[in-house]
Amino acid sequence: MNILVSELFALIEKAEDRQQKVNLLRQYDNGIIRFVLSLNFNPDFNLLLPEGKPPYRKLDKPIGYQTTTLLLEWRRMYIWQQPNINLSNLKKESLFIEMLEGLHESEAELLCAAKDGVMETIYKSITEDLVREAYPNIFPFPPTVKEEPVVTKKPSRKKKVLEEV
Repeated sequence: MNILVSELFALIEKAEDRQQKVNLLRQYDNGIIRFVLSLNFNPDFNLLLPEGKPPYRKLDKPIGYQTTTLLLEWRRMYIWQQPNINLSNLKKESLFIEMLEGLHESEAELLCAAKDGVMETIYKSITEDLVREAYPNIFPFPPTVKEEPVVTKKPSRKKKVLEEV
C-alpha cells in the first residue's frame, strides 16, 4: 500500500514510543522516504533551488485526489540536483513550482521544509538520531554533535576584596 510521505510522517508523529517510530520508518522504507530525510538532514545533499517556500497555489483537494505524489515525482528530482542539466534556473524553478501545485498540500509543505532543512518545524519527533537508528547507513558522515556554549565564570569579586584586606 502506497501512502503519502506526509501521511507516513504524521503516523510517526502519533506513534507512542521510539521503537514504533523506527518500525514505521523501516516498514515503509523506499527511495523517496530516504530522499526526503537525506534532503533534510544531510548538508551535502540539496536541491539547486533558492531557499524559502516558492510562491505556488496550494492544491485544495483531499488526499487521494491530488494530481501527483512525491513517490511519482521522485524520478524527476535529478532536475534540481545536478548542475549540468541544460535548463535555466528560471525553468528549474518553474518546474518545481508546477510539481508543488500538483502535490497534496501536506506533501508540498514537507518537500519545501526538507529542501530548507527545517522539517523538524512540522514533524518534531523525526530527528536525525531517529533516522540513523532506522537506517544506519543513510548518511556518509558521523552524527552531528550539538555543542553547548561554554560559559566561563568570571572570578568572584568577593575573593579579591578579601585578599586585599
